[in-house]
Amino acid sequence: MTKVAPSDCEYIELHRKIWAARPELRSVYQDWFEKLMTGVEGFHPIVEIGAGSGFFKEFFPGLISTDVVPSINIDMVSDACSLPFRSETIGALVMVDVLHHLPWPLQFMTEASRVLVPGGRIAMIEPWITGPSYVLYRYFHHEDCSLDVDLERPFKDLDKHAFDGNAAIPFKLLKHFDGAKSSLRMIEASPFIGLPYLFTLGFKTMRPIPQTVIEVAKVCERLLSPLKRIAATRIQIVWEKAR
Repeated sequence: MTKVAPSDCEYIELHRKIWAARPELRSVYQDWFEKLMTGVEGFHPIVEIGAGSGFFKEFFPGLISTDVVPSINIDMVSDACSLPFRSETIGALVMVDVLHHLPWPLQFMTEASRVLVPGGRIAMIEPWITGPSYVLYRYFHHEDCSLDVDLERPFKDLDKHAFDGNAAIPFKLLKHFDGAKSSLRMIEASPFIGLPYLFTLGFKTMRPIPQTVIEVAKVCERLLSPLKRIAATRIQIVWEKAR
């Protein structure tokens, strides 16, 4: 299970303060949210897993936002590995930087398959491992990045905190997920370099980065897109449940 600590609630509140002060950070996330919503267009209801500070719902109020950490900014407190929905009642699940934090990612995939209607989808944006991104996540990021992670038990501490993560989990899942044993099939896996987000420095600073810097990063992202297979730091994945 995921252990919720007071520090997790403090972390969410800090993120909200940074979010409010950083319009350029909000613009980058808005682009991600729109990408995900395109992947689940036409499906209802849509549930966000790991909503955290509730940023996604600000742009798409119709979402049902859930998180394991209690917050006034979400609709429902819920463990992603034991979803509180009846079978085949949810049209789509969306999530940003959540899978690599889950204590039981394979159990989540089973739960997601259970609650989705036939033809329903999961759309997620997660870290992706390439040569450059491995160095980034392994040596310059506060979370773990271990390629020998065991998907059955990725965290040694079973009572892990909500924001403990391993950036290699999505990579390992895509490489080893056995679609033959699941009703879920991957219909999209789109790596991208993620320069606009990298240029924002994420949630590491309260001070805004000039929007012109982000626009330059977007141009560079387009120019370097042919290199995304070898230099991506992120990936958008869409799974669909068999009809």
